Amino acid sequence: TSIGVLFDTRDNAINADRGWLANAVYRTFFDGFLGGDATWQTINLDVRTYRTLTDGGRNKLAFWFLGNLVTGGTAPFFDLPEIGSDGRSGRGYAEGRFRGEHLLYGEVEYRGTLTPNGLVGVVAFLNTTTVDNTETGEKLFGSFAPGAGFGFRLLLNKRSRTNLCTDYGWGKDGSRGFYLSILEAF
Repeated sequence: TSIGVLFDTRDNAINADRGWLANAVYRTFFDGFLGGDATWQTINLDVRTYRTLTDGGRNKLAFWFLGNLVTGGTAPFFDLPEIGSDGRSGRGYAEGRFRGEHLLYGEVEYRGTLTPNGLVGVVAFLNTTTVDNTETGEKLFGSFAPGAGFGFRLLLNKRSRTNLCTDYGWGKDGSRGFYLSILEAF
């Protein structure tokens, strides 16, 4: 079962120039129900906002916060909160590199256009993750996993502002990755 609340004032869900998105979802899982083998609960929080830096929206900042928290019971290992399972978070690290009962993630991204018509764009991003994991002894806010990178954008559809996105990110301990997508990371 789940219950969710969504607040969305973004001007465009694909590539917003301004507005807010706030989403909270509480989920419960039951042992024996539809094949479930554990009883546990989780809450997922997702907050995003976008700010234009110049008239016309050619330069903007985007901010993203994720909180995935197991609030009760014991979640199976592959259901624990992790970076990258959404296909977007944790650029600079492999999917699942950070996993635990509680995960907090934040990212800021600069987005700009290189051509006057917006055909070619560029991004630069910084992110960080912290997890609480009883198996490894990690504590929330005990350590952070920062990531950074840059990318290029090619405008595919001017009306919907859909971009072909290529990003390269770095993380700690030599971690890095290349990311190819059709939509913005957030």
